Amino acid sequence: MATTTRSIAPRFSCLLVLLLGLLQSPPSVHPSMTEDPIEVRLRQNNYLDRICFPSADGLSPIYRQNLEEIFRYLVDSIRIRGFSNTSVGESTDTIYGFAICRGDIPADICRNCIAAAIERVKIECPSNSSAMIWFEACFLRFSSKRFLGIFEPKFPVVWTDNSQLFAKSDGMEWVYPLVKEAADNSKRFATMIEPKGGYTSYSLAQCTIDLSSADCSACFQYAMKEIGNNHTLGRVWRFACPSCAIFHYTWPFFFTSP
Repeated sequence: MATTTRSIAPRFSCLLVLLLGLLQSPPSVHPSMTEDPIEVRLRQNNYLDRICFPSADGLSPIYRQNLEEIFRYLVDSIRIRGFSNTSVGESTDTIYGFAICRGDIPADICRNCIAAAIERVKIECPSNSSAMIWFEACFLRFSSKRFLGIFEPKFPVVWTDNSQLFAKSDGMEWVYPLVKEAADNSKRFATMIEPKGGYTSYSLAQCTIDLSSADCSACFQYAMKEIGNNHTLGRVWRFACPSCAIFHYTWPFFFTSP
C-alpha cells in the first residue's frame, strides 16, 4: 500500500518540489517494438503534485495579463537549455517565473511537459498569485516574490510505496555519492543504477539550476533529513521541494544518454 506524507510547514525559514505519478507499481505502458517505454511514459505528461498560495485580494487584470506573458515566455524558451526564468511587470503586479525539466529530458518532451504544467496549474490554482507544480519530467513555479537563486528548505513532499520495506541503511547508502555528483556538476543533475539484493535501484537527483553548488548540497542535506523522518520507507520513493528532488525506483525511468 502506498502512502503519501505531505508537510507544508508554516515556518518560512526553510524551500523545488522535484522535479517526479502513478508510482505504486512499475509503469503500465504498452509501447510497440520500436518505442522506448521510458519515452512513451514521459510523453504522457504525468502530473505529480502542486502547491497553490492564496492571494488575499485576488488577481488584478494586469497581474493576470503578466502571468500569461510569463507562461508564453517559459514555454517558448524552455527548449533552448532545459530551464528558463523571467520576470514581468512593475510594483505589486510583478511576477517571477521559473521552469525546469529533468536533466535527461529531450527538448521536445521538455517543452510539452511545461506546456502541460501551465494548463494544469491554471486549473489547479486559477486565482493564486503564486504556485508551484510538479510533473514527472518538469517543474514550474511563479510568484509575486523574487525567489531565483534562493534556497528555502520548506514545502517538502515525500511519497513512499511501503509495500516492500527495507532497512534505511540499505536504501540510503547510495544517496551520498549521487547527490555529491549532482551538486558538483553544472547541470545540478545526476543518475545512478545500482544492483542490490534481489532487485536493481534506479535513482535520480537534481537541484534547480539557479542554485550554487553549496546551496544544492544544503538542499540535499535537508532532503535526507526529511526522508530520514519517514519510518516506513519503501524501495520506491521520491522527495521533492522547490529547490531539489531525489527519486528512487526499482524500474528504469530516466534516459541514460541525455
